[in-house]
Amino acid sequence: MRKLPRSGLVQLSVKRFIVMQSRILVIDDEKAICDGCSLVLSEQGHKVDACRTGREGLQALKGDEYDLVLLDMKLPDLDGIEILRSLKGRYSGAYVIVITGYSTVENAVEAMKLGAFDYLSKPFSDDELVLAVDR
Repeated sequence: MRKLPRSGLVQLSVKRFIVMQSRILVIDDEKAICDGCSLVLSEQGHKVDACRTGREGLQALKGDEYDLVLLDMKLPDLDGIEILRSLKGRYSGAYVIVITGYSTVENAVEAMKLGAFDYLSKPFSDDELVLAVDR
């Protein structure tokens, strides 16, 4: 088997491919976002965990390795930018997609400068979520 560049596919033979399961952590204080992302991404074959606070999210990252983190910018205990700085300092291998209902150009620019891979404004559709994760 050989891994194809920039995709979650592994070539088994000339014409057969399987999708590699990604480990995804959702950090968002909204239950509907956590549940919705978990449902949609699980149906796509990913293993999804969800946390409702920044501290819970950082604790989960200490215990497991994740390929992708979906990170809300407004959490009850920690600021999303603060968490993003911590993620990039300690877990530089994880991709981060910022999700927020308080989208501003300044926030998007700051998140991208800190290494966020993508930026989704709430509300987002299932298709928008899947496209962002598949990139």
